[in-house]
Amino acid sequence: MDSCLKFYRTHTGVRELATMSEVDERKSTQLDSLEARLRELENKYADLEKRYKSNPTNDKGKYAQSESDDTSTNEVTQRFRILVNRYDSSSGERKDFEPKDSDAASKDKQSTKYAWQLRKVIDQDEEDYSEIEIFGKPLRDLLQRLLHHYPYHLFLGDIVILVSPYEPLVHNWCLLYKETAKDGGDENEKIARNDLKEMMETIRQGSGDPKLDEYFKVRESLRASRSITFSNLWTIFPPGMLVYGRPFMKQPQVFIVMENDLTWPVFNPRSHTHKTWELGCFTYDWTGQRFKRRLIKLRIDSFEGQKPIATLPIQPWEGMEKANDIKKQLLERGRIFRKYCTLPSERRLFKYAGKAIVNRSGIRGVVPDMDRDMDDDTIIRRRNYLHRSIYPNDTSNTEPNYSTINSDVMIDFESFYKYGPPFSSIGSLQVDDEKGECDCFDCHKNQALQDNYRTRYDEKTGDECEEWEDLQFMLCAPRVLGYVLRDKTWAQLDVNLVNPIATGGADDAFMNKLKLAGPENGRNTKELLMGLVKNHGISESSNWSHGYQLDDIVADKGKGLIILLYGPPGVGKTSTAQTIAIAAGKPLFSIGVADVGTSAKLVESNLEKIFDLATSWKAVLLIDEADVFLQSRARGELGPTTERNALVSVFLRVLEYYQGIMILTTNQISQFDVAVQSRIHIAIRYEKLKEYQTWAIFKSFMEQYEARGLVDQLDTRMIERWAKGELPKKNFDGRQIRNIVTSAMGIARSAERKMNHDDLLNVVGIMETFKSDLAYQMMQYEDSQKSRFG
Repeated sequence: MDSCLKFYRTHTGVRELATMSEVDERKSTQLDSLEARLRELENKYADLEKRYKSNPTNDKGKYAQSESDDTSTNEVTQRFRILVNRYDSSSGERKDFEPKDSDAASKDKQSTKYAWQLRKVIDQDEEDYSEIEIFGKPLRDLLQRLLHHYPYHLFLGDIVILVSPYEPLVHNWCLLYKETAKDGGDENEKIARNDLKEMMETIRQGSGDPKLDEYFKVRESLRASRSITFSNLWTIFPPGMLVYGRPFMKQPQVFIVMENDLTWPVFNPRSHTHKTWELGCFTYDWTGQRFKRRLIKLRIDSFEGQKPIATLPIQPWEGMEKANDIKKQLLERGRIFRKYCTLPSERRLFKYAGKAIVNRSGIRGVVPDMDRDMDDDTIIRRRNYLHRSIYPNDTSNTEPNYSTINSDVMIDFESFYKYGPPFSSIGSLQVDDEKGECDCFDCHKNQALQDNYRTRYDEKTGDECEEWEDLQFMLCAPRVLGYVLRDKTWAQLDVNLVNPIATGGADDAFMNKLKLAGPENGRNTKELLMGLVKNHGISESSNWSHGYQLDDIVADKGKGLIILLYGPPGVGKTSTAQTIAIAAGKPLFSIGVADVGTSAKLVESNLEKIFDLATSWKAVLLIDEADVFLQSRARGELGPTTERNALVSVFLRVLEYYQGIMILTTNQISQFDVAVQSRIHIAIRYEKLKEYQTWAIFKSFMEQYEARGLVDQLDTRMIERWAKGELPKKNFDGRQIRNIVTSAMGIARSAERKMNHDDLLNVVGIMETFKSDLAYQMMQYEDSQKSRFG
């Protein structure tokens, strides 16, 4: 039965994963077996002549016959040998040569077998390298026991082949060296330790791989100074090691090494420097449904000479300075990360203030053909595939798009993967759900390897009943993924800057600061709206008997809450939607024509995605200035058009099946389609501001400046009389009043003094002139339209 033997090979910047079958023990000659394997691997070999000359053949420890006749040693009569493989000009083929006789090709005697064999490959066109073949069962068993935690090298089969730079050996050099110093055990164990010692010494003194030989020349000095050179970076990052870095906004993070993409760095002949070296590592991330290890490639730019390991952007976690303090920080952040990721959708609204990494495409960055029924793993793979298709050679440290945010945010990994950027990242580094681990049976049953990679951390749900190890919390990503409600953009958010929204006085802005028409600033209207918005969520309860909704003849039809706020500009329609969302503890999801589009072909698809998000978040969906979606299909300023009619029809159809809360605002109700009326649950009319509303709005803005001492106290009474008597006559709306106050303050601050009455009068005069000119121009335009269309 064939066994899966996985091994790595690094040569000229390429890593290959090869699979070989068990070698038949009864092959006619050992030379035939070796030549067949050489054809499978490569026709290139390395030199050993200098090494061989320094190791005479009469050395008992190396060439003496085994005193044991035990068959478990595979009848080894000579411990090891060294060959040189090079091009033979006489035959025109590559052949093995004994170093002592470089002109005669090596010919094995059938009665001779070895515990191991080093072949140095000399290549005239590319770099020299070497390989070791292990034949002796005791040595093979010893390495299998010591390196069972190492990926791919399972040391199964009758012959094991290792290719330079011998990563399993170099990464575990100290462990193997300690083993060679042990005493005791049976005869096979003693033989195996002696074979291992000779093999390590041979590699150290002259492996046949020039780069590896250079490493061993400086290895001890590098270890003593805790330094490293760029070309030898791979030697300090064995698989399974914990490493430390700060790839996301300089936040500390711990990773598990999976593998290095290349051992020796690749030289770029154009720039005359080495390319960035990459290290594949596991981070611990949330997919939207469960926690999993995910692959990320960390990068180290090239540098000259030796560099202290402690100054590298990625460094081993063990032995780090202040590791205990960093661990406490990572544990605390990891617990917060787990909590935020697993909150129910109605509790994912947070306040964020600080820097974040944003994607400017917002809602319109949706992948059009993304299937909403796909599971989270498929979605992530599809998006990562798309990213690799767009940026196939993207290995540079691209600077992410930072932005300072002060807004409510929705934490939602699943929606981010579905509707956000086409790839998942931590900072500028792409995160891949394809971990690249070997799927063979032998690797799966290798518990030491599974423990080394912490595969047990996968498929965790984060439920409160789950027991997590400290390392799981430490591995958690320093960012959460979500949507910035004010900026309408998807973003990577720093976990430390995400804070709960203060609940105290949440309804104050809506009930007290918002100035609507009617007694007590429109209290009856406010209570009506608040009751509808707050109680709409009850109908979504699993206890159907507490809901108030009725079933339509058609399933899932008419179960939303559609509120229309109509009236002139600047009278509080948009402010009503904004403050009622805060008071009800719901996110305000504001969209406009730019988010939905105006093409009927795209509107339906985009609206469905937007409605899906709003329903998932239990948000108040605000469509401001909704005129374009609701204009009459029978007429218009320029007459009916097929495209506009299709747009309105699509909107009305999708609207009927929306199950969340939607607020529409408009100042053009006269142009609404007649079918809109049956879709609206309640419509609130807003009129021009009354005198007391104008004064109340003006006062609320002025009080903010007065509280900060920015208003001239000598003018306070004069400003109040003017605002109560003259300002209402100007017929300014709420937005204009705000602009008057802020512009007057701007004039005062530019003059380095406090705001006074004259500042307000100057701005009002300018605003009145603008209003007058605008009214005149509008009148001329309307007259020209009437003349044109009769």
